[in-house]
Amino acid sequence: MLFPPDLLLPGPTPVPESVQRAMLTSMSDHRGSVFDPVRIRVLEKLQKIFHVGSDGAVAVLPASGTGMLEAVCQNFLRPGDRALAVTTGLFGQRFYEAAVSMEIAVDRLEVPWGDAFDVAQVLAKATEQSYRAVLVTHNETSTGVTNPVDRLATALSGATDAPLLIVDSISGVPSLPLFIDQPGIDVIVAASQKGFMCPPGLGLIAAGPRALSRLLKERQGRYYFDLNPYFHGHFPYTPAVSLWYGLDAALDLLIDEGEAERFARHQLLGEMARRFGEVAGWPPLAELGHGSATITSLKTPEGTTPQSIRQAAKERGLQIAGGLGPWANTAIRLGHVGAVSPQMLFASLAVLAHQLSNPADVLAEVFAIWHQS
Repeated sequence: MLFPPDLLLPGPTPVPESVQRAMLTSMSDHRGSVFDPVRIRVLEKLQKIFHVGSDGAVAVLPASGTGMLEAVCQNFLRPGDRALAVTTGLFGQRFYEAAVSMEIAVDRLEVPWGDAFDVAQVLAKATEQSYRAVLVTHNETSTGVTNPVDRLATALSGATDAPLLIVDSISGVPSLPLFIDQPGIDVIVAASQKGFMCPPGLGLIAAGPRALSRLLKERQGRYYFDLNPYFHGHFPYTPAVSLWYGLDAALDLLIDEGEAERFARHQLLGEMARRFGEVAGWPPLAELGHGSATITSLKTPEGTTPQSIRQAAKERGLQIAGGLGPWANTAIRLGHVGAVSPQMLFASLAVLAHQLSNPADVLAEVFAIWHQS
C-alpha cells in the first residue's frame, strides 16, 4: 500500500486527524441553530489567539491569504490614498502589487532577499510624508526571514497621526508571537493552511480599535470583500462550512498546547532546520538573527539543483519546497509549521540526510540541538 508523502512544506501543512474528522461533520444551515455555536466558538477562540479585546474584532472569510491581502487594501484604503509597502521577498511584493491593483498610491521600500527590514529605515520612510497605512510582512515565506514587526510597531505608535500598520502574518501567527494588543499593531492577516493546521480556504483577520475606527463604510469597487458584516459575525455569503468545523477543532489543539509551548516548539524546529543546513553544507539564507521559526531557506550546494534534491526526497516519501523568485534555481525551503513535532522534523531531515556523504554526523548535530532544548 502506498502512503502519501510526508509534508515539510511552508503550506499546505499537515492536518491532524482530529481536524480531518471534524471536517466530516454533516452539512447544516450555516445561518441556523446547528452551526451557530460553531461560529461563536471559533470567533471566541480566534480572539484568544490574536489577543483581541472587546474593542477589537476578528473575522473569517472563504478566501486564500492573497484574497485577504486584497481585502485589507479594499477596506482600509481608497483609490488615491498613500501607503508604504515594505517588501522583503516575493510575498511582500505580492502585498505591494495587490495595493497597486486597487489604485492605491503605493511607495515601496525594497529590502534585499534574505535580509530583514531595518526599523529605523522604515520609520524614517514612513514619517517623511503622510501615509494612511504601512504594509509589512511579518514572516516572509519566500525567504524564511522574520521581520521585527513588533519593534516597528512600537516605534510607529509614538508618531503623531501614525499610519495604520497592516501586517501579513500568513506564515507567522499562530506559530510566532504577534498580537493585536501590542502597541502599534492595527491589522493582522493570516490563513488556515499553515500554523492553523487546516486545509487552504479560510482567510483570517484581526483588527484593533484604531483600525476599526478607520474601516471604510463605503468604497467603490468592493463587494464580496466588504469586511463590515464579517466583523459583526455575520455570513453575507456562504461560508466554507466544513473548514469551519476543522478550524474549530484545530483551535482547540492550539489552545490546549499553550501559547508559550507552541512558540517554544516552533523556535526549536527552526533551530533544528538551520543547524541541519549549516552542517550539511546547505547554508541558511536568512539574515543571521532573523531566521524564521516556521520556514527555513537553504542554499543548494554546487553540483546540485533544487529540483534534484526535491526529487530524491520525493522518492523517499518526503515533499519539500523549492526556492522562489531569484532563488528558484539555488535554494530549497523547509516548512516546519503547524502540526510538526521535533520527532517529525528529525525524521524528515533524516530523509534529506541520505543525500549527504556524512549523514550520521549531520543528524548527530541536529539531535544535539533537539535534546539540549
